[in-house]
Amino acid sequence: MPLDDANWPTIEVDETTEILIRARGFLERGWCRNTLARDADGNAIKPISERAVAWCAIGAVDATRMPWDTGVKPALLRLEAAIGGEPINEFNDHQETLGPVLAAFDRAIRSAASSASW
Repeated sequence: MPLDDANWPTIEVDETTEILIRARGFLERGWCRNTLARDADGNAIKPISERAVAWCAIGAVDATRMPWDTGVKPALLRLEAAIGGEPINEFNDHQETLGPVLAAFDRAIRSAASSASW
């Protein structure tokens, strides 16, 4: 039987994990350093701008437009824990490539699964 959407298991995730997953998607589209977001010309802009084409780790979380208290703040705390407590902006800006940033998001996302009781 071919796989389709009906054959894939569904896993419910909490709001914090959803934000981290969505933010990771922004980073996969484009990544930047030294500012929250950039447009196609390399200018610094707001992460929620429709002209944004690249985001830093914090800007990507901000771009999800989720509620601060219930999702964004816990997502940033979980991400900071996943990078060992270093400030997120410093961690992001010290990287030469996107790989370590995505790996940090992956660890933060997985941390929810490891604490869930199945």
